[in-house]
Amino acid sequence: MTFTPTELAVALGVPRPTDEQAAVIAAPPGPLVVIAGAGAGKTETMAARVVWLVANGFADPGQVLGLTFTRKAAGQLLRRVRSRLARLSGLSGDGAAGSATVSTYHAFAGALLREHGPLLPVEPDARLLGETELWQLAFEVVSSYPGPLRTDKSPAAVTAMVLRLAGELAQHLVDTGQLRDTHLELERLVHNLPAGRYQRDRGPSQWLLGMLATQTERAALVPLIDALHKRMRTEKVMDFGAQMSAAARLASACPQVGEQLRARYRVVLLDEYQDTGHAQRIALSALFGGGVDDGLALTAVGDPIQSIYGWRGASATNLPRFTTDFPLSDGSPAPTLELRTSWRNPPTTLHVANEVSAEARRRSVAVRPLQSRPGAEPGTVTCALLTDVATERDWVADHIARRYTQAGEQGGPPPTAAVLVRRNADAGPMAEALTARGVPVEVVGLAGLLSI
Repeated sequence: MTFTPTELAVALGVPRPTDEQAAVIAAPPGPLVVIAGAGAGKTETMAARVVWLVANGFADPGQVLGLTFTRKAAGQLLRRVRSRLARLSGLSGDGAAGSATVSTYHAFAGALLREHGPLLPVEPDARLLGETELWQLAFEVVSSYPGPLRTDKSPAAVTAMVLRLAGELAQHLVDTGQLRDTHLELERLVHNLPAGRYQRDRGPSQWLLGMLATQTERAALVPLIDALHKRMRTEKVMDFGAQMSAAARLASACPQVGEQLRARYRVVLLDEYQDTGHAQRIALSALFGGGVDDGLALTAVGDPIQSIYGWRGASATNLPRFTTDFPLSDGSPAPTLELRTSWRNPPTTLHVANEVSAEARRRSVAVRPLQSRPGAEPGTVTCALLTDVATERDWVADHIARRYTQAGEQGGPPPTAAVLVRRNADAGPMAEALTARGVPVEVVGLAGLLSI
């Protein structure tokens, strides 16, 4: 007997899934990518999918692996999955065979290297450096570098350049040997190109010369990056980029690692897949892809419109590539499903959001517009074009304070509101404007913690 998503929801005392959620929850084992829009109940649906797979005998709780980006997201997903599985275990009378595992992508890479690192070889006990420690180590290497370095930049500026380039190389699985002479090839190309149609002289344009200068500067950093890597090996430390790069090389070079993981985990959830980088894509596809196991319930969830980590090498194009990186055993692409119903937004807000994201949706995966939940109130969208930032702050603060006062006069609970700012420096003045109007404020993030 196979339990349906609705039957399980009723038995567990949770809301019944919609048709689109039920299609994701009860999808057969195998690779699956889910395009989940903002507020579409992604975490709830993924937890329900795990419960459905366990309840119908496709896996035990201990064979569940979930990966996401932050410790907070991992904790939320783990709590929801474990509470549902515990409730399911109580209903069935069976003891839970193990416990689900949920971690961040980087923590997973670290565990992979600790367990299998000697196969590369990589030091399994290498200590992971935080950003501050890494900067200090790189600054020491730059400041004490004995070789010639033609630059007018300060050691701090050179350190920042070294770390930025080293991180990009690691994220894209490129070693310094591949970068060393690229500027020479580019120089030959630039100086031998024919003049442009509207170009007066025959020499390269300033844009091309600027690009050549940038690449030449990068090549000059190669000895410093090599020196930094040597120092890190000597001290048995690594950074996040090196860790993920090593995990990708391990997964690609040692297929037995993937075989062991697929035997250990029969349900794998890849959360926020649009924010994975090249190294993560290579590692995950080598471990769980290639069409080698149609019985593995591998579900990737993401939304290219919500990609936020492009600055560190992430690519929203990894989401459409999933279907071919993780094909079925017959070579056909993995199926794609959607969660389009936004449960936390009224129709008017969604209309504006869909219009704003239209161009982004056309550029990436074919993502259809979000739709509102059945029976949702219309909602209100208010806009203002103001002369300066101080006037804008006052307008926002007055608007929130007015609603706060109205709620108090009516005896209802105080409303909640969020103010998003472009820079941390804008948070303090905004908080002061609200506080001056009697509205209690919490500034989220490190800036708020420091001010408190």
